Amino acid sequence: MADYQDALKKKLELLPAKPGCYLMKNKDDKIIYVGKAKLLKNRVRSYFNNSAKDIKTAELVERITDFDYIIVNSEKEALVLENNLIKEHLPRYNVSLKDDKQYPFIAVTNDPFPRIFVTRQTPKDGSHYFGPFTDVKALRRTMRLLEWVFPHRTCKRIIPADEVKYKKACLNYQMGKCPAPCIGKISENEYKMVISNILKFLDGKNEEVIYSLTSGMQTASDELRYEDAGRLRDKIEGIRRVNRRRTLFFDDMKDRVVIGLYKEDNRAAVALLKIVEGKLLAKETYKMKNVENSSEAEIMSAFLSQYYESRLDKLPWRILLQIKPDEFDYLNSILQNKLTIPQRGDTMKLIKIAAENAFNRVEEEKLMHLRSKNRTIFPVKDLKDKLKLNKLPRKMICIDISNIQGTDVVSSLVYFENGKPKKKNYRNFIMRSFTGQNDFAAMQETMSRYFDKVEPDTKPDLIVIDGGKGQLHSAEKILSDIGITDIEIISLAKRVEEVFLPDQSDSVFLPRSSSALRLLVQIRDASHNQAVNFHRKRRQKRTLKSEIDEINGIGNKTRFLLLKHFGSVENIRKASLEELMEIKGIGHHLAEKIFNELKKGDA
Repeated sequence: MADYQDALKKKLELLPAKPGCYLMKNKDDKIIYVGKAKLLKNRVRSYFNNSAKDIKTAELVERITDFDYIIVNSEKEALVLENNLIKEHLPRYNVSLKDDKQYPFIAVTNDPFPRIFVTRQTPKDGSHYFGPFTDVKALRRTMRLLEWVFPHRTCKRIIPADEVKYKKACLNYQMGKCPAPCIGKISENEYKMVISNILKFLDGKNEEVIYSLTSGMQTASDELRYEDAGRLRDKIEGIRRVNRRRTLFFDDMKDRVVIGLYKEDNRAAVALLKIVEGKLLAKETYKMKNVENSSEAEIMSAFLSQYYESRLDKLPWRILLQIKPDEFDYLNSILQNKLTIPQRGDTMKLIKIAAENAFNRVEEEKLMHLRSKNRTIFPVKDLKDKLKLNKLPRKMICIDISNIQGTDVVSSLVYFENGKPKKKNYRNFIMRSFTGQNDFAAMQETMSRYFDKVEPDTKPDLIVIDGGKGQLHSAEKILSDIGITDIEIISLAKRVEEVFLPDQSDSVFLPRSSSALRLLVQIRDASHNQAVNFHRKRRQKRTLKSEIDEINGIGNKTRFLLLKHFGSVENIRKASLEELMEIKGIGHHLAEKIFNELKKGDA
């Protein structure tokens, strides 16, 4: 061990102050991490100094027995090289973007008469590639629209620029889906105009395409080619229908990309929204790998590096991020200062949409192993984010105490799973350990009895207490006393719906429109209604029992039969003598006695 440590120290002293990539190796000489650096000397040395490190980095450093590095000319070259090395070696400790090859692209070939088709391969052959399309339905819609608005060839025929090689066109020509350059029905220049419009359309520059088609329509109309003008008019209307289906977020017509991220345990996903000419044009979602001990900032940094490595020449006007990535300044300089992290305003709506799409991508991943009814709804995720909880509160309970002047004290516990009530897990408790009005004792007894019998698979992630800071402190003490330390707890005060959190002096006010607040209010109200209804039933039962108990000659069995048959004292009062005599064991004399005693009670 001492040998390799001495060797590492010598290599660290010789590191150059130049940009490049470094490759960390383990004892088996296997590359376990690849990184990029503006200055190799400073970056690589930082791994071996005595500064505090996160769990993942500390584990990585323990396994490094050697490293290598490659010097490049610029930071951009380092970015490209890093991604190539990650794809080549698949290092264990690198957060990596799942290969785009799983998603289809639209290819526009670099031929005299370019053809357009769907592919999952993107070789550097001079073709234009648009995508990836993570929504295959959207891809199909796009391809159908292109066939109708801009007829083009999709076949594999070789069509030279200066000669006609074929005598007969395929069926697509007869269907109006191809202009048949193979038999000379369209010139190379005319076909390239069609392709130019297709490229603009796929780039989202629909207004430019409409302008071009409108000019052509006007020319055709002036030359009395009304049939051609009509066809162009229909194409323009088709593109405008697409525009109307898209939401306008910005009226400055500038292109933007919005990136949201969601991580849970060993899963993470990134969602990317493309805003072209102010309109939301497309959504892409990506699964991230090797994320278990990585921070959200590290994952965002890895995504930006790997996604834009091949897109540096086509950057949007702005890249809006939900989370500030690691090495922000370094990445921002490579990406031409396009990165920004909005804090307020309309752009936050887009950030929320992106974050929700990333969340749904992780949920879809989990649903490969779970039934769809177990799907976590977005308000649960929103609650975690708004209150900065440690984990998703998939399973929540809320407890409410009900009594009237200290009598018939009961409590009710409601159970929500994935944001929805699960009534088979509701519980009602009749207080046994005390008499009189004592909310602390009631809460203590309820929690003790509940957690004494709760099954591991129904154990809650979050406890919601109805009340303010005082009630929260009391509930925290109770949890501590009964040895529960792994469940988070909050309280919700009724007056202004403010949320109190442990170890925070100030309350949290959630927006009225917040789905997180609506979820909290829903579970709080459900627990209150459950407790009130249970208390009412207990009181009615006691009242019925006491009134009938006052009538001499009625035994427990008769009392039970009366209660079972009529259901309430009010119904017994309304019963006739004949109806009372239908009860087994009640003759005419006893029926008269019950009838008269209950009527007397009404008087």
